Amino acid sequence: MAVAACRGVRRGLALALLSAGLGSASATWLAPAAAEARARALLPRLSLEEKIGQVTMAHMFRFTEGGRSAPLSGTAAQTFGTLKPGSVLNGGGDTPQPNTPRGWADFLSALDAVGRQSGPQNIPAVFGTDAVHGVNNVPAATLFPHNIGLGAAFSPALTREVAQATARDLRALNAAWTFAPVADVGRDPRWGRFYETFGEAPWLVADHVAAAVEGLQGEGVAATLKHFAGYGLAPLGLDRGNAELSARTLHETVLPPFQAGIRAGALSVMANSGSVNGVPAHASRSLLTEVLRGQLGFSGLLVSDWNDIDRLVGTYRTHADLVQATAASVNAGLDVYMVPNTVEAYAAALKEAVTTGLVSPARLDEATVRVLTFKARLGLLDGPLAGSGSVGDHRALAEKAAAASFTLLENPRGVLPLKAGRVLVTGPAQDSAAIQLGGWSVNWQGVGRGNVKDVPRVSTLAVALKASAPAGITVSALPEHKRPGLLAAAKQADTVVVALGEPPAAEWEANNPGLSLPAEQLALLRDLIGTGKPVVAVLMVGRPIVFPPELHAELAGLVMAYLPGTEGGAALANALYGRAGFPGRLPFTWPDTAAQAGLSADRPPEGAGKAPQPLYPLGHGLDYTTSAAREVTAAAGPGSVTLSAELINSGERAGTVTFVVRAALPASGALQAVARPVAALQAALKAGETRRVAVTIPNERLHTWVGDAFGAVRPELRPGTYAFTVDDSRAELTLP
Repeated sequence: MAVAACRGVRRGLALALLSAGLGSASATWLAPAAAEARARALLPRLSLEEKIGQVTMAHMFRFTEGGRSAPLSGTAAQTFGTLKPGSVLNGGGDTPQPNTPRGWADFLSALDAVGRQSGPQNIPAVFGTDAVHGVNNVPAATLFPHNIGLGAAFSPALTREVAQATARDLRALNAAWTFAPVADVGRDPRWGRFYETFGEAPWLVADHVAAAVEGLQGEGVAATLKHFAGYGLAPLGLDRGNAELSARTLHETVLPPFQAGIRAGALSVMANSGSVNGVPAHASRSLLTEVLRGQLGFSGLLVSDWNDIDRLVGTYRTHADLVQATAASVNAGLDVYMVPNTVEAYAAALKEAVTTGLVSPARLDEATVRVLTFKARLGLLDGPLAGSGSVGDHRALAEKAAAASFTLLENPRGVLPLKAGRVLVTGPAQDSAAIQLGGWSVNWQGVGRGNVKDVPRVSTLAVALKASAPAGITVSALPEHKRPGLLAAAKQADTVVVALGEPPAAEWEANNPGLSLPAEQLALLRDLIGTGKPVVAVLMVGRPIVFPPELHAELAGLVMAYLPGTEGGAALANALYGRAGFPGRLPFTWPDTAAQAGLSADRPPEGAGKAPQPLYPLGHGLDYTTSAAREVTAAAGPGSVTLSAELINSGERAGTVTFVVRAALPASGALQAVARPVAALQAALKAGETRRVAVTIPNERLHTWVGDAFGAVRPELRPGTYAFTVDDSRAELTLP
């Protein structure tokens, strides 16, 4: 990839982006060259200690009363003057008080004023936060479906719209930097952060990552691509494990979403908390400098993840002490260390590393300039913050996003849509904001957990089914724990809807080695099926779930709702009643057993025996209508292939038709997928409508990374015949 060309794309985008002083939505971000010039003008005025402060990120509780969720402390200015932090963050659930939009805006405005008063050269700190599915720390804010649901919609435009709404809310809170989007591919559903990904396919994740960056930065909030790189590919599906990656896997699977985000202009990147090929990513110059900056052309700010330089000493034991770990990370390319509470220890370690020659003054200057350039780009050097302190009402968008994600997996008896009679709804997810929202919702581990008990306003399934039942349908809702009464009611019902889900969790606490629901939920499902009444299971989960085969076979309906956000209940009711369809398609491969975890659509041929078959393939989904694709054509263009097909809604109802495009590549001497997923065709069609739809497939999605097992690899567009399939139709194209 041409680095100069990428930088040109970023400059062009930057001039159109909205920005900052954060108060003025009509201003444009400062162009990169002008921002860097301001940064370099400031650099000589900073002492060694002040430069170290600029590359240090402190926790907001260093500035609150009692070091907890509370108002700004009376000693905040003194603390700021001592620490001199270049940036500040909150952990999930760590908030000011009151935890309201106005409370956030006032707190961050006051902290900004403290920085301008007490910081070196009156430079304020930039505030960063995890706004991963809306402004998720604030109970008053709208929370959207998690990324895995947005991936199921196969609509980057929808992801862009969600990101725009999130950014507008962040600006209202006086925040300018979010640690999003996740650019990791979701390859192992056992992993606790699987639901934070957009799916398994590199091209799908890349399209959504680019859309998220454009949406966030188009509304004046800096995006962060995380976690560079290979974070989601650790063995056993364990968070923060060691990923053993071949060069081919790195380039074909891991890097495309990051490359897309960089091309879209992402201003920051966060390093992987785990390790790659035995080397912690935070200490890998190969990853952080040679690949990220050299190969991908990234010129922005590189930030650590939470406490990850300390982890080199205490967890990974790859470095003898904090000074050695600090030197290794900074020399590897890290610009900013996200230090939770040990700012002083890190500052002392970095100072010793510089004064003893382990880190050169030039390298520290480089990192400092990147921080100052970042602030200049955002307009933070121009004046005080002026956020409105009022978040938007995005409930209609949240419902639209949830509705676009829902995936109908089974409907063998045509029980759905619910037509008439008595419907009983039950299950732990029927009226649970916690399950419906998942992790990273008000608190790090989800609603009602940890240090924050606030629950946002949520439209839940049971309430929505009862409130919006059409004529001829009566709905009752009963809790699952009163089993005798529940089963008696189920026997009197015509249809039972049971809402199941995983308890909310995040990161390693969300690991699910067996891809299973809690045992008590399976017992509930078994009891309900035992009544002989049709049972429709609705899953509010962040990953595929493996059911006991005897239960799966007896279901009258199976709906994947993902983690649908605050308006999930209303959207689900519309789908179950048939007022809307099921446009969502699986953005991942659904394994038949837990032993198949990690099975993906681009798995190469097996050396012996039959290839394992998933329960549901990538792109699977049913609807209340039927669809097909035909007359596929492929034509070569400059640097791309244009693929088109007639999409047909052959049913009697309107619906969204989505098909994954797969490509079979010429032989290259290395294993490759029999049919690599490379794009999707989608159209909203009326009943009986046919429309020709086209998609442009960049040639790099058709590249083969050739090379021997332990040698260098290189991308090639191999000469020969490329076979493209859409549904049951096929087109061939010969490339020279």
